[in-house]
Amino acid sequence: MKVWTAALVLYAIFISSGQFGFEITRVVNDIAWTVAAILAAISSYRAAISLQGRDRSAWLIFALACASWAAGQLVWNIYELYLGIPVPYPSYADMGYLAFGPLMILGLFVLRATQQERSLTWLRVANFGLILCSLSSVLITTFAEPFDQTQRSLGSSLIVVAENATIVVAFVLAIYFLWSYRWGDRLLSYTLITLSLVAQMVAGLLYTRELIVSDYDASSYFYIGWLVAFALHQWAAEAQVSAKASGREESMPMRQSQGLVEAVVPSFLLLCIALSASMLAEELTERVIHLRTLLLVAFSVILASREAWLYLQGQQLRFALDNSANSLTRARERLNAVDAQRRDLERVIEATSRAGSVGLWEWEPATNAVRFSREWKRQLGYDEHEVPDSFEEWSKRLHPADYARVIGELERFLRHPDAEFISEQRLRHRDGSYRWMLSQASALLDADGRPSRMLGSTVDITPFKHLEQSLRVSEGRYRDLADALEGRVAQRTKELSEAYRESRNYAHAVAHDLKAPLRAINGFCALLEQSAIGKLSAEERTYIERARQGAMRMATLIDDLLNYSRVEHREQRLRPIDCQVFVEDLIDEMSEAIRDVSAAIHLNVDSTPVLADREGLRIALANLLQNALKFSKHNPQPRIVIESHVEAGRYLLQVRDNGIGFDPEYRDKIFEIFNRLHASGYEGTGIGLALVRKAVQRMEGDVWAEAAPGAGATFFVSLKLAAPATPSNHD
Repeated sequence: MKVWTAALVLYAIFISSGQFGFEITRVVNDIAWTVAAILAAISSYRAAISLQGRDRSAWLIFALACASWAAGQLVWNIYELYLGIPVPYPSYADMGYLAFGPLMILGLFVLRATQQERSLTWLRVANFGLILCSLSSVLITTFAEPFDQTQRSLGSSLIVVAENATIVVAFVLAIYFLWSYRWGDRLLSYTLITLSLVAQMVAGLLYTRELIVSDYDASSYFYIGWLVAFALHQWAAEAQVSAKASGREESMPMRQSQGLVEAVVPSFLLLCIALSASMLAEELTERVIHLRTLLLVAFSVILASREAWLYLQGQQLRFALDNSANSLTRARERLNAVDAQRRDLERVIEATSRAGSVGLWEWEPATNAVRFSREWKRQLGYDEHEVPDSFEEWSKRLHPADYARVIGELERFLRHPDAEFISEQRLRHRDGSYRWMLSQASALLDADGRPSRMLGSTVDITPFKHLEQSLRVSEGRYRDLADALEGRVAQRTKELSEAYRESRNYAHAVAHDLKAPLRAINGFCALLEQSAIGKLSAEERTYIERARQGAMRMATLIDDLLNYSRVEHREQRLRPIDCQVFVEDLIDEMSEAIRDVSAAIHLNVDSTPVLADREGLRIALANLLQNALKFSKHNPQPRIVIESHVEAGRYLLQVRDNGIGFDPEYRDKIFEIFNRLHASGYEGTGIGLALVRKAVQRMEGDVWAEAAPGAGATFFVSLKLAAPATPSNHD
């Protein structure tokens, strides 16, 4: 830009000096305008190839616009410099000039499309209104009188007007876009383009006015405007290339510059109105003054409403900022309170971990940053400042035998951090020994589900490991003792089984050997009675009968003892049994004994199945029924009632008679072996009820009795149900 500044200064001196002839001035002008347009086109192309997307398209269009203007100027040069004839109106040069404005308009629209769309607010409408008012005022001041006095044809005048009208439209759009959009890092280059269009428009308007009034003068000072326009355009292109190369983003100074532009533009527009009026004050007529006055009134109204709107927006923004400041103050107070709570919590956690001898640690896998608590370092015999917080400090203290296992567990946890990390490892203590440590940790996951941090605790479990080792040694010793004891128990069980088998064989043998003499006694007594018939007295026959009865009672006693032993040792086969059918079958088997005493049997037995051993149940019920028949036979009308019901989840069977009964204080003794309450007048060995209790207990049941002297007796048998049953009406 220094070169451009120097060139413009020299050009201004050259034009304003007036020491050179018309031809030389015209040649210098034509060459200077052509070179300036070509340089601007080249710089725009350089900017385009450094950009992407719509930015590239916009700068390519700007390059084409400058090139079209340069092409029109070249045609102009051919007429004036090569052919040496005045340039006709219209000519081919006008095609290049005419294309410049529309191409710049197109480029501005493409460049604006790179910005974020905004809604049509009152501010943007007001901005556009101010621009139109100021532009209309300038155009009226500049062209109202020249058009009334022109000697040229309307066609040639309109061509020149059209060339510059498109540039005016481009200027209006440029300043509107600059004023109403945020441009970020493009602000400088876009501002320079806008200024370039300002210079182009001013030069074009003055040229058009002079051409309408009379022929142009090559030494007019306003021709420097075209050089300034292309110089600013080239500067804008170079600024865009620099911004792209540096990669800078929108910053606070840029946003402040944008605000400065928004504040300065109204003043700039007023300045344009004032300058146009000052420069052309001699040509102002009453009609022009009236029109300008109306436009200024409209300008002031729009400007006032715009400023009022901005003021209201500022008040709303200030109110929002005050609310935000208050909210920020409250948030800061809450943050300070939370921070104080956090510090208190950290102190509590530190005190708790120290009291419980729990070391805390934190690890970030991505950065490998680690933080160990004071208690963690104390567990290894160090003060807080003596051990650095680093992953290597932990890994190098791992026992060599544990290193590969622990690192593998850690890597597996990082791949699948859903569960909790639990690991036992040995860490080297300050004294050189290795301490067993139990580490437990959980992971905090990031948005991608990867562990961002691990938070864990470490507890010294060395005493427990020593205790575990001691227990393992003791367990081995006790296992040996248990094996030895198990062998001794097996040996003792075998010996007891042998002794039991021998005792059972012995009981059968003794019973057989005892019953053989009894049979002999009974037989010889019968022979003696037959051989001495008629020779024995009544008393002698009584002796023989008593001997025979004694032998028979002894045989019965031996049979009962064998039955008791058999019930004690026989294998139980618990099966579901229908008690109703079972009792009915038992009554049929004992029907002869029932008829002998003329007893009446009443049955009310539930058919709910019970879990019992069939042989054991037959022994128990048969003995109870025989007992009832025996002790009720002297009643004139013997009566036996057998009934049942389900009570408290058990099957309760009752056998009630109307016999002689017994004293209630003996209700437990009657079930003892060889215990007889009624010895005289009633046969028996004292084993029957003991046999009943043994059989019922073997079936996991219970038996008891209730009675009163002379009022009969009731025996109860409680058995397990084969399946859960609903309570009956007796429950």
